[in-house]
Amino acid sequence: MMPAQIRLSLWLLLSILISSLFIPVYNQCINDQQSLLLAFENDHSIAAGWDPSVDCCQWTGITCDTDGRVTGLDLNSQSIYGSLDSSSLFRLGFLQSLNLAYNNFDPASLPSGFGNLTRLAYLNLSNANFEGQVPVEFSLLTNLVTLDLSSGLMYTLYIENPDLRMLIQNLTELKHLYLDNINIFTHGYDWSIVISSYLPNLQTLSLTSCNLSGPLDSSLATLKNLSFIRLDGNNFSSVIPESFADLPNLTVFSIQQCNLSGLLPYKIFQVPTLKTVDLYSNELLEGPLPDTMHALELENLILSYTRVGGRLPDSIGSLKMLSRLELSGCGFTGPIPASMQNLTRLQYLDLSANQFTGSVPSFQLSKNHLVQVNLSENNLTGGIPYSHWEGFDKLEYLNLASNSLTGSFPQSFLILKSLEGLYLSDNSFSGRINDSLNVSSYQLSTIDLSSNKFEGPVPGFIFKLGALSYLKLSANKFTDLHLSEAVNLSRLESFDLSDNQLSGEIPNWIWEVGNGFLRFLNLSHNKFSSLQKPYTFPYLLDVLDLHSNNLEGNIPVPPKRVYILDYSSNNFRSSIPVDFGNVLTSTHFFRISNNKLVGPIPQSICNASRLDVLDLSNNSLSGTLPSCLVAETLRVLNLRENNLTGNVLDVFPERCTLQTLDLSSNHLKGPLPKSLVKCKDLTVLNFGQNMITDSFQCWLNSLSNLHLFVIRSNRFHGNITCLESNSLQIIDIASNRFSGVLPPTLFTGFGRIINNTQSKLDYLYFKHPANSAIYYQDSASVVFKGTSRKFEKILDIFASIDFSNNSFQGSIPVTVGDLKLIQLVNLSHNALSGPLPVSVGKLINLESLDLSVDKLRGSIPPQLASLSFLSVLNLSYNELSGRIPRGSQFDTFRDSSFIGNQGLCGTPLNKSCSVNATSELPRETDEDGSDLYVSIGVGFVVGFVMIVGPIVFLRKWRTWCGNHVDGLLSRIVKTKDERTRSR
Repeated sequence: MMPAQIRLSLWLLLSILISSLFIPVYNQCINDQQSLLLAFENDHSIAAGWDPSVDCCQWTGITCDTDGRVTGLDLNSQSIYGSLDSSSLFRLGFLQSLNLAYNNFDPASLPSGFGNLTRLAYLNLSNANFEGQVPVEFSLLTNLVTLDLSSGLMYTLYIENPDLRMLIQNLTELKHLYLDNINIFTHGYDWSIVISSYLPNLQTLSLTSCNLSGPLDSSLATLKNLSFIRLDGNNFSSVIPESFADLPNLTVFSIQQCNLSGLLPYKIFQVPTLKTVDLYSNELLEGPLPDTMHALELENLILSYTRVGGRLPDSIGSLKMLSRLELSGCGFTGPIPASMQNLTRLQYLDLSANQFTGSVPSFQLSKNHLVQVNLSENNLTGGIPYSHWEGFDKLEYLNLASNSLTGSFPQSFLILKSLEGLYLSDNSFSGRINDSLNVSSYQLSTIDLSSNKFEGPVPGFIFKLGALSYLKLSANKFTDLHLSEAVNLSRLESFDLSDNQLSGEIPNWIWEVGNGFLRFLNLSHNKFSSLQKPYTFPYLLDVLDLHSNNLEGNIPVPPKRVYILDYSSNNFRSSIPVDFGNVLTSTHFFRISNNKLVGPIPQSICNASRLDVLDLSNNSLSGTLPSCLVAETLRVLNLRENNLTGNVLDVFPERCTLQTLDLSSNHLKGPLPKSLVKCKDLTVLNFGQNMITDSFQCWLNSLSNLHLFVIRSNRFHGNITCLESNSLQIIDIASNRFSGVLPPTLFTGFGRIINNTQSKLDYLYFKHPANSAIYYQDSASVVFKGTSRKFEKILDIFASIDFSNNSFQGSIPVTVGDLKLIQLVNLSHNALSGPLPVSVGKLINLESLDLSVDKLRGSIPPQLASLSFLSVLNLSYNELSGRIPRGSQFDTFRDSSFIGNQGLCGTPLNKSCSVNATSELPRETDEDGSDLYVSIGVGFVVGFVMIVGPIVFLRKWRTWCGNHVDGLLSRIVKTKDERTRSR
């Protein structure tokens, strides 16, 4: 007998020999397969790289069968580029799985060669930058189980000819279909009928943003294997068929942003297999949610920006598998249900932008999972108990902004070790923030405590948070920024301390935060008086806002790359440095208005060639305008209220982009520059209070976007017969030397733009189309209610006309009644004559009417007494006569509104009216087309209408009739005013 050791050795040797007989041959790649692969790599440079000395079946992404034939090719995200036309790839005839997703065949159409790969069961060409028509050869791939042709956003595939039916009618084995971002051209809901007819085994259907139309058809519900439905970003404009809830295997139901409407089907929430419901942003889809829900496997419920509001039912707490709940902007009311504490697996919670009330609930049972909580923009009240937020070690994002929360700063948030974003703005937290708090939230990158009532010094612990990149403490009552310890804000990029009560010097350490990477700094609306020296602005600073402080001395020179610079509303008294424009070569917004600057505008400002906004208004700058001031990029130029002299430059460029030009309140001369006609985007044009001498230029009518036009207090002369006002809402040509008549078409055109603005509410402003941070609010001074008033914001529904202090003659056109939404009309101090038009009574929003010191005759139309917003009226020093109308608003006016009219009588004048004295009866046509005289006599009245009536409506006889037959008419007719009261 052999020794045991020998037997063991022989046994091991035999085992090795036997096992060698079973070495699989699939590690030995067939030569032609390897050659085809190498040819493909040579044409397309695969990132992974293939070594020819190694068997091809061992290469990255290659799968072979037992015969060494390549059956799988996975080249996902391999940076492959170039065309696939005539590629060796299409000769790999044994391929069963092919993945070329996330490569860059740019730009290339899908080759018809894919039709050669008839054994394919899996084909993924998603996001590979193919474009154009999907070729008909894809219909030959009859073994396909999974097809993914999803397109990127830049390169779009489409299915038109051949259409969807032709492409999929033979793909009966297909179970998973992804055609996201492919334009599918079909009629109505034919697409759903085609899919349900030819793909009986379908389990996954993903057709996001395919330009599909509706309505949603119940035919898809016949696909009983269908478990995954994603149809986001189409325009179905329909209700959700309840039959979708009959799919026995439904797990994902996602139809975001599809213009769905009607009631949310209750049955959807009873499907036991359902894991995801995502109906985000279907703003016409209504609720409420059902009181009972049996979709107990539901993990994701996303209904944000729908109308499923009402009270959030307690049944929400029965969905214990929920990990994501997003109900933002749904209109929910009432308290947040206490049952939500049962959602122990919750990770993402968004209940923002609703009307929830009550206190912030405790989510203690979810503390091991919660990552994000957003309860902002609700009506939540009360304080934040410390215990509510202990142990939330995974919480990264917490947003309680825009509520009505009170109490002191919630210290418990500072012990959340994973917290990165903390938003408490727009609440009523108050008091000092303890500077000695125990802070362990060292991952905090964002803190927003703005718009609260915090006071005292800025807490020092904030400046120890080394990961902080965004810090906003604005709109509080902080008083001290001086620190006694080192600042560790090496990553800070954005710092906002605006609108506090900080005073003294701006500490020089503030320029060192971020280690030179500070990009945004806002210290505006404080009481800073100077900058502590020495200081050096961060080189990368994009936005520096120091406006509305008490800064004095010389103007601080900013870094060269600053994008937005605001020094306005301080006490700078120096001149602008000669070379200041040289440091503004990257600046797009520069404002230094409302200071006390002197001297000329330096020529170097012309080097600031990227400026969109330049505001030097409300200073004491002198000299002439630099000839290069108006660059092609400039959108806003405001030099109002300075001491500038010389002629207005006539150098506006061919590609002028100006939207606001305000040169008012200077000493500028000459005519209006004709090159302004090139500035087609102008919305605000203000030359008021200068010494410009010119007539009205008809080319101004070509500025079709003009909303505000002011040339008051200049030396303009002549008539305005060609003035058109189709876009104007504010026009002020007062205190000039204009003459002639007021053209009736002026008010007709003016009425069109005003009447069209009533459906919106906005202000006149400039916002850069590519960068919303560049924003400029237009303002204007208007003589309103008797005094000059500056409007810092101009509502686009505010409308006014001021033609006062000129020499206009003739009557006031009856078309003035077309200005139904106008608030201010001033035609005083002219030589206007004739009657006061009854149509003025149609100006239902009129607040101020000044027709004083003219030559108006006749009586005051009683319709004026019904203008309920009229708070300022001046009809003094005309030739008006008759009784002053009575009414709730008219009874508030003093005698100063009517003095100087010898023929007027009645309250508030100390002149009684005779028995026959009356207000002149209206002679115009009412809105319903009926004559405003209502005859109530019998035979005599008929005769009067036949004989005298036509005379009344002849313009030259109106005054005569008014003076001689009013007494008679008062006995037999009713005024429109009386008829209205009797209705």
